[in-house]
Amino acid sequence: SREMKLKSLLFFLPTLFWAILPLQGQVQIGTNLIPRKTLFAPKDKHRIQLSKDGKTVFFQKTPDGRDSALYFVHQHAPHTVLKIALPGPLKDYRPTFGGKVLCVVAHDTALTLLAADPKDRKAEPLPTPRLLRFSFVAESPLIPNKWVVQLEQVSGRNGYFLLDLNSGHLRPAGLFGGMDKVFFDHRFQVVAAQKRNTAGGNTLLVQGGAGWDTLAHTPFHPDMFLGGFTQILSVSGDGKTVWFTSHQNRDKAALFAYDRPSQTSRLVAEDPKADILPLAASYDPQNNPTSVVALFADTRRHIIEPAVESDFAFLEKELPGQVGWAGLSADGQTWLVWVLNGGPEVFYLYHRPEKKLTRLFSDHEALDEYTLATRHAFAVRTRDGLELPVHVYLPPDADQNDDGIPRMPLPTILYVHGGPRLGLVQWNRWFFTRNFQLLANRGYAVINMEFRGTTGLGKAMTDAGDRQWGKAMLHDIEDVAQWAVNNGIAHPDQLGIWGWSYGGYAAAAALAFAPERFACGLSMYGPYDMYEFGLLPFTDNQHWRTRVGDPTTPEGAALLAEISPARHVERIRAPLYLSTGGKDERVPQKLVDEFARKLVAAGKDLLYTVYPEEGHDYRAPESWISYWAIGEAFLHEHLGGAVEPPGEDLENGDFQLVFGQLPNH
Repeated sequence: SREMKLKSLLFFLPTLFWAILPLQGQVQIGTNLIPRKTLFAPKDKHRIQLSKDGKTVFFQKTPDGRDSALYFVHQHAPHTVLKIALPGPLKDYRPTFGGKVLCVVAHDTALTLLAADPKDRKAEPLPTPRLLRFSFVAESPLIPNKWVVQLEQVSGRNGYFLLDLNSGHLRPAGLFGGMDKVFFDHRFQVVAAQKRNTAGGNTLLVQGGAGWDTLAHTPFHPDMFLGGFTQILSVSGDGKTVWFTSHQNRDKAALFAYDRPSQTSRLVAEDPKADILPLAASYDPQNNPTSVVALFADTRRHIIEPAVESDFAFLEKELPGQVGWAGLSADGQTWLVWVLNGGPEVFYLYHRPEKKLTRLFSDHEALDEYTLATRHAFAVRTRDGLELPVHVYLPPDADQNDDGIPRMPLPTILYVHGGPRLGLVQWNRWFFTRNFQLLANRGYAVINMEFRGTTGLGKAMTDAGDRQWGKAMLHDIEDVAQWAVNNGIAHPDQLGIWGWSYGGYAAAAALAFAPERFACGLSMYGPYDMYEFGLLPFTDNQHWRTRVGDPTTPEGAALLAEISPARHVERIRAPLYLSTGGKDERVPQKLVDEFARKLVAAGKDLLYTVYPEEGHDYRAPESWISYWAIGEAFLHEHLGGAVEPPGEDLENGDFQLVFGQLPNH
């Protein structure tokens, strides 16, 4: 019930109570507001893949494989969705060279394999043993009726197998114990492998005459939180070349090609601003990368194969945003691509010979009727000379000449991501960008920024954040805010800051240590007392003590206390909306509760909600919908943007109000 949802958490203030009162002033209702329920509804297309003949595009309608069907459209009728019914939830699938689709289906407490035929829309089971785990490893146009797969059978048998797609027969292909990934050529011969080493990093190996030879070996670096930037991309179909990225003995990861016959490596591509990433590359039919990317807000594509240069130039010119590459036909003449512009992903078929684009669909079609925010990439120079990438999202009617600068300064939200090592993920993932779209739709400029201590911009940029929480890392935030004011993006008196996890800490730290800059803050599940946080099992490691601060030494304890917003609440002037999850194992709720109690005791303007069933990073759509029903009203009161009335969004969210007032219906 609503009363239960709004019931107080007792803490140590037994006499605390409150009433739900309307916000001061009249709530502004904007025009063409995108409903929160639409923005935070699950996307309607997932795991989108192209058939080998380039004529059919397959997808799933649910992100977690709950739907017992595979859906597809044909190139000549992209608006007609067809489906193949399956006997259980579809967990994974791959189109095959033979024209069918190999489907992994959960059925009767185990996994089964089916061959689905889009021609008659039927799926036939393969007579394979019952499986507990299954993953696709390698395919080959030379052997179209087979796949290399990794699996574990109910009987306990496990390893790599050669699967016959016609008979379902499994032939052992090896165990490869200790390897995280194994790479095969088009003859299904083992060529390379990758594994986590004892130093916490990645080791890349290539099959030599007498066993495994080492290609690259890197110790632990914070980019390992993202899987590491030293990784194998692919092995050429003939097995002669191993393509890999590495930052061994380098600041920034680069692309290398290892030639097996000569046993030599050569540098293929590097970027002066960012790491070449072991993801988002494009390939030819022989598994050779044709382009690789670095990310500096926008995608920086490096062409490897000159034959595709004109293709990407055409796509960048014709599509309304940057190009993402998703797959190709067996002959390499048809590509599946999508648009990266901060909104839902819109997919196209691209026919290379005639340079023809066919629009297929958006993966979130409910938003097709709305005009979304525009975004532009900029580089910001900090006070000590570092160059930081930012994305600026603007309301669609705010930018007259499409230069990323509004007609007049706007109320602005500065977003700081989590980690702080988790750079890269926030630039194009809908989990993040949907929030930017919501805020821009309400009339705010939104700045998605990077800062020292992140990953993806080279090891030196990551290392520059060592023991700089609340110090130089905060200066980066202040410098980006000042840049936004100087360039006419942000109104100097209408700047807010928002973030979660490390970003939640950064938002609170900005209010405490730069109190004159921000008019309000929204902070989600951040570590506000850094000394207490440094004593938890999660931070009981050398990485944390070296990178952030060591609570076991007098100097480290003093540093952590100095940068803790919870120990400097008297300095906070601006209103703060605080929120956390009751099942957060990373930042326990009791640490957030203590910060909240200190703020209230100091007479600060605080709104505090707890989501009892959420952990570290809210997942349920209802949680985000209710969070922003409250957050929009909070921002409206303090920055003046538009707000969708709360309506039933407060009723549907499973939260508890601890301090402050909720918006009125």
